[in-house]
Amino acid sequence: MKKFIKVLSICLLLFSISFAGLKRIPKFELKSEDGKIVSREDLKGKPSILVFWSLNCLSCKKELPILNKFYHKYKDKINFYAIVLFTNSKEKVKQRKKEWGFDIPVLLGGSDSRIVYKYRVIGVPTTYFVNKDLTIFKLVYGKKEKEKLEKIINELLKKNSQ
Repeated sequence: MKKFIKVLSICLLLFSISFAGLKRIPKFELKSEDGKIVSREDLKGKPSILVFWSLNCLSCKKELPILNKFYHKYKDKINFYAIVLFTNSKEKVKQRKKEWGFDIPVLLGGSDSRIVYKYRVIGVPTTYFVNKDLTIFKLVYGKKEKEKLEKIINELLKKNSQ
């Protein structure tokens, strides 16, 4: 069974990567923490980073504070959103942001799993790096180190400055 899951994960990863840069991110409309609706179209014209996470993800606990540093450095050049899955609880999100030490704007993925299927989230964190034309620049599954994230962000900015 472990071998099957490993092969399936690799196939999904390869399928996702093969469309990077060619495919637009799926449409979405999600509520932000402050109750505003944010849609895919709101991201157009500026590169974006969408990180899917959950309240009990230990890897997310390590990665979100790292991404938070990039958020403060690049928030004028890049849209950042942390999309929390399987909850609509603003109180739980607020508590977790305080505990983990990040203030990236959060969109509530809710209990509806459609966003998980649309974005092929097979684990958290899953991070989409999106070009200003809404095409996928890079898709990263799992936690990445600061240096790797910084390299991808710099590549994203370079590609979108042309």
